[in-house]
Amino acid sequence: MENKRRQPPRKKGFNYMKKKNVQYGFSVISLMIMIPVFFLTALFLIFIPRSEKSNIEKRNLAKFPAFTFQDYFSGKFTSQITEFYDDTVPDRDNFKNMGYSFKALFGFHTDDGVKIVGKPVSVVNDTSEKTENSGAADNNKPDAKTSDKKDNKTDTSKTEKQESKAEAGNKVNTEKDEYKEASNGLIVVKHDGHYRGLELFGGGSGNEYVDALNNFHNDLGSGVQIYSMVPSTASEYYLPDDYKQYNVSQKDTVDSFSANLDPSIKYVDAITALGNHSNEEIYLRTDHHWTPLGAYYAAQTFAQAAGVDFKDISTYKKVDIEGFSGTLAAWAQDADLTADTETFSYYVPSNYDKCTTYYYTTSLEEQDPLTGNFFCGVGSPEYNAYLTFMGGDEQVVHVNTNVKNGRKLMIVKDSYGNAIPGYLFGSFEDIYVVDMRYFDSNLVNYIKSEGVTDLLFAMVSFSAVGGNADNLNVIRTQ
Repeated sequence: MENKRRQPPRKKGFNYMKKKNVQYGFSVISLMIMIPVFFLTALFLIFIPRSEKSNIEKRNLAKFPAFTFQDYFSGKFTSQITEFYDDTVPDRDNFKNMGYSFKALFGFHTDDGVKIVGKPVSVVNDTSEKTENSGAADNNKPDAKTSDKKDNKTDTSKTEKQESKAEAGNKVNTEKDEYKEASNGLIVVKHDGHYRGLELFGGGSGNEYVDALNNFHNDLGSGVQIYSMVPSTASEYYLPDDYKQYNVSQKDTVDSFSANLDPSIKYVDAITALGNHSNEEIYLRTDHHWTPLGAYYAAQTFAQAAGVDFKDISTYKKVDIEGFSGTLAAWAQDADLTADTETFSYYVPSNYDKCTTYYYTTSLEEQDPLTGNFFCGVGSPEYNAYLTFMGGDEQVVHVNTNVKNGRKLMIVKDSYGNAIPGYLFGSFEDIYVVDMRYFDSNLVNYIKSEGVTDLLFAMVSFSAVGGNADNLNVIRTQ
C-alpha cells in the first residue's frame, strides 16, 4: 500500500494573530481593572464602619465573636467571624434595597396587581366544597402547636384532612416575636395607587387562649372583671375576593372560640368595630400592626363594654411621622412595598402632662421604678415608629392618671396592645401593661397586690390561636 505523504502544518495567518493579540489585550485590560476593584473593595470592607443594625430587617446584626481556645479549635470562632463579615456589610440596608429591586424583575406577578411572596399559598377556605351552613365549622381548625394536647372542648367532628390542613397552614412562632412567618403566606396588593402587605390567616382552635382566660377567672373570682378583645389583621378587610380562598375568616374564628369563654367574661368585638371604619386608615400598609387610629376604635369599643368615660379623638394632639416603612416591607423583601412609605400618626391625650408613667423590669424587682414618657421615640422613627408606645414590649408599665374613679385596669397584650393604653388615660385611675411573652412574675399575685378591678386581654388573632397563647397559663402559674 502506498504510504500517504504527511502534510506540513498550516501556517497561522495574519487574522489569527490579530485575534489572539486582541484577546490578550482585553485580558490585560480586564486584569488591570479587576485588581484595583478587588483591592478597593477589600479596603472598603475592612476600614469603612460596619453596619450594626438593619432597620429594614428590624434586627441587630452579628457581633464580632470573643476569642476562646475552645471555640478556635472547634472551628466555631472562625465560623462566627465569617458570619460577622457577611452580616455587617457597610451600608447594608441600601445594598438590600438594591437586591430587592433586582429580584422584583423575576417575581410572580398577577394581572390584578397582586404579588405572591415566597412559595404559593395553600387553599384553606375552599368555598366550592362548603354548604351554606358549614362555614363556621371549617374555621375551627386546631393550631399546629396545640392539636396534640388533650382538650375536652375540641370539636371531635373534624376530619383528619381538616386537621392536617390546619397544621400545614398555621406555623407556630418559636421566637416570641409574633408574625416572623405569616401562618399561611404573605401577599402584596396594589390598591388605590399604593402597595399593601397582607398576612394570610390559616385558622386555629384558640383552645389554649380560652382555657387560660377561664383559669384566670377561677383564680381571681368575681372581684375582677375580665374582658377578651382579639382584633384581626388587615387581611380580614383588604384581601381581594380572588384570594379569599387562601384565608380563613378571622371573625368566624374568634367568634367560635369566644363562645367557650366563661359567661362572666365580656367579649369585646373589635373586629366588627374596625370593620365599620375599614374605609379609614386603620391598618398600616407596610407593617403588620394596626394604625393608632385603628387602636382608637378598638379602645372605644372596650371602654363602652367597661362602662367608663372615653374621650373623642378630636381632643387628642395628632403627631405625624413621615416616611415610615415597617415589618411587612422587611419580611416581603419587595422593592415596591419598601419604596411606598407611609405616614405614621399617633395621638397624645389632653391630660398626658398630668399622668405619670413608671417602668419596671419584667420580674418586678425594682423598689424605685424608673419614671419616663409613655410616648417615646426609639431608634430611627421612619423604621421604628411603632416603638413610640412605651419603647416596645420588654418591660412592665404603670400609668397613674388624674382620673379618680377607683378603676384600675391591667392590659395583658402582645404588641398590638401597645397602642391601646394612651386612649384610656381619661378612663381609668391606674393602667398596668404586661406583655405575656416577657413577663417573669406571677400575674395573679400581681393583679391582687395592685387591687386591679378590670383585666383586659388584648392580642391579635395570630397570638390567640398560636404559640403566644401558651404563655398565658405560664404567667398565671409561674
